[in-house]
Amino acid sequence: MTSGIRRAWCCCVTAFLAGIVCTAVRACPQDAGGETAQLMAQARQKYYNLRREGLVRFDSNIEPNWKVLLGDDQTPETLKLLEAIHFALSVDSDSVLRVTHRTDVIPVNDKSVAAFDQIYRQMNQAVSRFFATWSIFMLTSPFPEKGGQFEVEQKPDQFSFLQTQTGSRTLTITDRNFKITEMIVRGENFTASLKPELESTSNGYVLKAYTGTYETPSGARQTLLKVSVDYEQIGRLRLPHKVNLETVYEGKPAQMEWLFTDYKVKTQ
Repeated sequence: MTSGIRRAWCCCVTAFLAGIVCTAVRACPQDAGGETAQLMAQARQKYYNLRREGLVRFDSNIEPNWKVLLGDDQTPETLKLLEAIHFALSVDSDSVLRVTHRTDVIPVNDKSVAAFDQIYRQMNQAVSRFFATWSIFMLTSPFPEKGGQFEVEQKPDQFSFLQTQTGSRTLTITDRNFKITEMIVRGENFTASLKPELESTSNGYVLKAYTGTYETPSGARQTLLKVSVDYEQIGRLRLPHKVNLETVYEGKPAQMEWLFTDYKVKTQ
């Protein structure tokens, strides 16, 4: 079974670049001037926010599309084994994600145990990394609550917010309506870029897709990532229904897709 899925799991491994961007955005000292703080407050209000819409917590099942993941490597036997694995997630009131799993089959030997453990681990990583990006646009904010130590540059057609931290610099570029066009993180040995595709709604910008790149000076670990998100309406909330992830890692392309189903939602 492992030979059929090993190549495709590079999708999960490379999704870490989004986590790099999110970490850089979140970890910042809170000491900005009044004008910057006012700009940040305006920017936050431009984005759809599930907490503002009343979300407290949610649970759902996760249904991987194994046929997309495996591609030409799929066999009836492999699909039968993989479809016996069931994943679920919960997001609590503090926006903490928990991914769980169970299986209808019992591994018959140590090799099978190791193969299943790899699947659990990689699926957890893929969903967690997606959530790290999705949540800053939909649950919290790509802009800090109280500003931060930013350099703000205003041009006729855009804002640029530059944040310097230990080991990295984050540049967030928006148009004049605070719609993010690109987030760039530069560290000592890497450059990562995230370009979101945002849908304008009456309740603010909604993250529909994003592309990302991760590059090292040598180019040895160059990563390209493309993610799209389809939503469903549950009451007054827009929650993700389908995620499709395409990646090229060290020259090797792969694709992954999963559904969020059977939502259980608590609202205020």
